[in-house]
Amino acid sequence: MSSRSKIATVGMFDGVHSGHRFLIDQLKQEGINRNLGTLVISFTQHPLAVIAPEYAPAMLSTAEERKSMILASGVDECIMLDFDRKLQQLTAREFMSMCHDSHNVDVLMLGFNNRFGSDRLSNIADYQKEGDKVGITVMQANELPDMSSSIIRNLIIDKEIKKATEKLGYFYFLEGTVVKGKQIGRTIGFPTANLQPSTDKLIPPKGVYASLVTLPDGGQRPAMLNIGCRPTVDKNNAPISIEANIFDFSGDLYDKTIKIHFLDFIREELKFNSLEELRNQIAIDKTAVQKAYDSIINNRPSL
Repeated sequence: MSSRSKIATVGMFDGVHSGHRFLIDQLKQEGINRNLGTLVISFTQHPLAVIAPEYAPAMLSTAEERKSMILASGVDECIMLDFDRKLQQLTAREFMSMCHDSHNVDVLMLGFNNRFGSDRLSNIADYQKEGDKVGITVMQANELPDMSSSIIRNLIIDKEIKKATEKLGYFYFLEGTVVKGKQIGRTIGFPTANLQPSTDKLIPPKGVYASLVTLPDGGQRPAMLNIGCRPTVDKNNAPISIEANIFDFSGDLYDKTIKIHFLDFIREELKFNSLEELRNQIAIDKTAVQKAYDSIINNRPSL
């Protein structure tokens, strides 16, 4: 940890979406203005996972992904605190004192509607008053309206993938290891890579999606993605599977890591009377996926 005095901001930063980057840009500019290092303080898990686990949301990003994206935004440092009962009990003044004494924070920029501390102070003036007592100047960041992790989470749940992309500023993705499946796709001409994703990320609803797959070597290919219980070939209540038919690709991906970026929702999961009916529908889906891919990828955000 650098000994340089810093300006910091604190939050979950789930998804590191456009609103978060808007805040981080303000942090960086204020750091330049005040000749301070820039620090983002986030948490390894959502506070609700400790306070009220039954209400904890499925995350848009893992702790590792959040830290990587935050650092990629150009701040000097990012620390990930373990949100536990001890941290939960800190008052706003105690938390700011810890930031000042342990992380050399002299200025704290509050994101819009951001609150912290067990005493849950009600307004920016209260935080400024408490900050003054421990040597921290507290300032309020500007807001980017209609932007939150909850809004994006709900868009994904509603299968509004393109709208979620607009707010994220990148394609939502799942990353994981390719595992062996039943290999039925091979028998009907559409082999798939079966993904075992991180268990703490939001998995979009069942259905067929247009997607982009980042391969282990960094190459990228369009793919037709199915999320569901495979009702045509599996019994009822089968576990959810995530299967990607990667276009124009052949190779062994077992036990390797791939990243699946979501481009658009194509259709709901359906049950067919035979594998032949399934094969015919998948051929139709592939055409729809390629069309969506060609349309979206020409205007794609950076990944």
